[in-house]
Amino acid sequence: MSAIDVMRAYIRTSRGEYLIAEIPALLTLFFLGADSPYRLLAPVVLEGIAVFILLFFFGFIINAYVDQEIDAKYTIFKNKIPEAVRLLGQRNTRLIMAGQLAAAFALTVHISYMMSSWVPVLLVAVGTFLGAGYSMPPLHFKVRGWMHPVSLSLSVFFIPAAFVLFTIAGRLTAESLIFLSGVGILHYGIEFANQAIDYMEDKAGGVLSPPVRWGMGRSLKLALAACSAGMVLELSGLYLMIVQRASGSVILGLAPGTFFLLAMPIVLAGYYLPVAGLWRMYRASITKPLDEAIAFMKRICHYNQWQASGIAGLMVVSGLMFLGMLRP
Repeated sequence: MSAIDVMRAYIRTSRGEYLIAEIPALLTLFFLGADSPYRLLAPVVLEGIAVFILLFFFGFIINAYVDQEIDAKYTIFKNKIPEAVRLLGQRNTRLIMAGQLAAAFALTVHISYMMSSWVPVLLVAVGTFLGAGYSMPPLHFKVRGWMHPVSLSLSVFFIPAAFVLFTIAGRLTAESLIFLSGVGILHYGIEFANQAIDYMEDKAGGVLSPPVRWGMGRSLKLALAACSAGMVLELSGLYLMIVQRASGSVILGLAPGTFFLLAMPIVLAGYYLPVAGLWRMYRASITKPLDEAIAFMKRICHYNQWQASGIAGLMVVSGLMFLGMLRP
């Protein structure tokens, strides 16, 4: 087994394909929290990004490790995940997870020391508990009804973003918490697409995911409701953050409110792809036999691209705001 094979297996288990969403997410947070491009070179920010990446990979690896048997019954793509775990080896996979977790916590303690705040440690501790508990028995929040949205939306979307933004900006304001809450709810709604296409395998394996527990049509309706509620919160928080950052000045020669109104269609355009896709999935669930509906969903669902599309709109708007407020 070559080093390249090991690296490919590691990337497979850590779901490297989701980086197309995580990289623009990090850029969005930087644009929203930084007041200078040089902030990216600050040790606390670099360490914060390292913690984010370590825990991002840790969460996917632990899911791949725990769900090997179920994943082996899935689509061709997911079949490759348990193969990657076997290639790495059970013991080596556990060592990788332990090493990443230890490194993430060590860096987080150092970040808290540099910032004279225990907020980073608290966020990472709660996020890791919920993220690991999502996949691992006996907690296994993944199959515990409403603990599924609570654990997943917090551990994957809200807490990691809050942690990175805190390291960049040095604080979390009411405006940023409203924005991040909206992001968490909205992107959890998009996550339902990934749950829906796994319905048959989850049901056969006794995994009580939301679609299995609540029914396909109802769960997708809840997904669309989460997207709508999350969008309202996200846009409200974004507007408040823009006004707060502008502090009475202009952005690209525009008043903050005008800038927001002109930028809002960019955000909405980014979310068109995932929301339209979820709507098509919902329509299929109520107009087609279940097996046909799921086959259709698997054809149209490109989950990582859907998540990235939504974040891309935010990245463009936050980037314009950041550039528009730079002072010579």
